Amino acid sequence: MQVPNRFSINKETFGKRREKLTKCITNGIAIIPSGSLKQRSNDTEYSFRQNSNFYYLSGFKEPNSVLVIINKNGEQSKTRLYLSKKDPQMELWTGIRLGKDFAPKVLGVDEAKDIEDFEGDLEELILGSKNLYLSAFHDNSITKKIYKVTNELWTRRRKTTYVPTQVTHIDHFIEQMRLIKEEEEIKDIKKAASITTLAHKACMSKAAPGINERDIEGCLHYFFRKNGGSGEAYGSIVASGNNANILHYIENDTELKNGDLILIDAGAEKNLYACDVTRTFPVNGKFTNEQKEIYQIVLNSQLKTISEARPGKTLGDLHETASKELIKGLIQVGILSGSVEENFQNEGHRKFYPHGTGHWLGMDVHDQCPYTNDKNGTITLKPNMYFTVEPGLYFDKENMSVPEKYRGIGIRIEDDILITQNGHEVLTKDIPKTVEEIESACQKDYKSFF
Repeated sequence: MQVPNRFSINKETFGKRREKLTKCITNGIAIIPSGSLKQRSNDTEYSFRQNSNFYYLSGFKEPNSVLVIINKNGEQSKTRLYLSKKDPQMELWTGIRLGKDFAPKVLGVDEAKDIEDFEGDLEELILGSKNLYLSAFHDNSITKKIYKVTNELWTRRRKTTYVPTQVTHIDHFIEQMRLIKEEEEIKDIKKAASITTLAHKACMSKAAPGINERDIEGCLHYFFRKNGGSGEAYGSIVASGNNANILHYIENDTELKNGDLILIDAGAEKNLYACDVTRTFPVNGKFTNEQKEIYQIVLNSQLKTISEARPGKTLGDLHETASKELIKGLIQVGILSGSVEENFQNEGHRKFYPHGTGHWLGMDVHDQCPYTNDKNGTITLKPNMYFTVEPGLYFDKENMSVPEKYRGIGIRIEDDILITQNGHEVLTKDIPKTVEEIESACQKDYKSFF
């Protein structure tokens, strides 16, 4: 029987990651469960999306699986995958499964067994291990089974055989590895960026007074899938008018009005790798003077911040740059008074800019990678780190502390940045961003994108 193409992966890549993680495991075992199906209603589930850490180490996209890495003293280290058994009746309904016979060849693991064997094997796996490495803070069925068996072994422990005395959170090691992107990951990231670029351009062309935010959301989803992505990397934000002042607005059901701005925060996913982009532009294709004034403040902040992105800097450094440039602009238009430094120190700008300037990107749109090192110091930027730069200003229509002409304006500009040896690369640079580029893109014929 031939293995379906959908199981094809570069198994060497995932094998090297498991080897690297194995070096962090001392006289024990690591247990990493897959994601699980989530019920949507009655007997239907949401579309499955694999757990990022599990996929990073296995390349396997099926639910109901467990990866075990064994590195006990005196034994040869090995990896074992537990996965759903081949079942023609179930595969008729839910699709072809890989099965234990094909898993070692396709995925490069040393052994594979049916998931039904996992609980029965736990005692043999745990016994003789001084250390357990697992997602210690996850309250899932796998973790509960591990603790149950470990507790039973502890109550009847024998002096000649080790029972674990220490539990270590394995996600910490995996997420440190994920912080530096590999070349294969960067290819998927750049593909996600190119898909996202086309989708944003199409939406700029499509937006017009009278259509609904949901029409723009549908346009995003269509282009994300049409061009080779697996869909949206996160719930798309399509926020027109005052909705843009709700940072995580997801209703996407308001009619677009002439004279309003529309903020789109959306990105495609490719092989579980996320793109995350925000653009803000006029519904009718032409900025008002007031909109242009605030937009330019945010754009100046973003451009200056990106220009400082290079090895040795920190995300905190970039946030300070972005904040001070925003404060400078707010003083110029009379929304803030005093000096830039005074406002930065007393956080006078935070009521208009309440979020950070950037976050890690990768297999999660807010990637789980650490922001501090093991000594609780801030992590400095290094080549192949991937993150966002996304300053914004938000003036709710009910905010009487803001001049009336600016009320209801919400603007965010976000791009995805890859640190290089000597600087950075803006992976989403081809999405229109200056006032002139945006107004031109808004006039483009939507049919030209098909």
